[in-house]
Amino acid sequence: MSIRHNEELDPNEGPGFGCFITQAILFAVILLLIPVGLFTFHWPVWLLAVLLFIDMVLLFFVSMTSVFLLRVFFADRRRERGRRIGVASRAPRVISTDTDAAGENEDER
Repeated sequence: MSIRHNEELDPNEGPGFGCFITQAILFAVILLLIPVGLFTFHWPVWLLAVLLFIDMVLLFFVSMTSVFLLRVFFADRRRERGRRIGVASRAPRVISTDTDAAGENEDER
């Protein structure tokens, strides 16, 4: 894997939105199982510690996936917003106050 600088992001090379949703749901379920297992089911402490460790690893993957998806999304929006090379643009609009001032002066007379 090479480190790429200032290159276009390829959304097909990374995780997708379905992967993010799966990771986020699994993270939330395990996060809710920890206090339920502690207070309701009285699970042993080692099992709760393992669940907490798995949840922290899932939090890492959820955050990395969300960063990738945000970079892909905003790179796509930046590409649409920027000026394209070789594409003719419309002439800039010129806003002049001279015509407005002339119209107001005629009404005052």
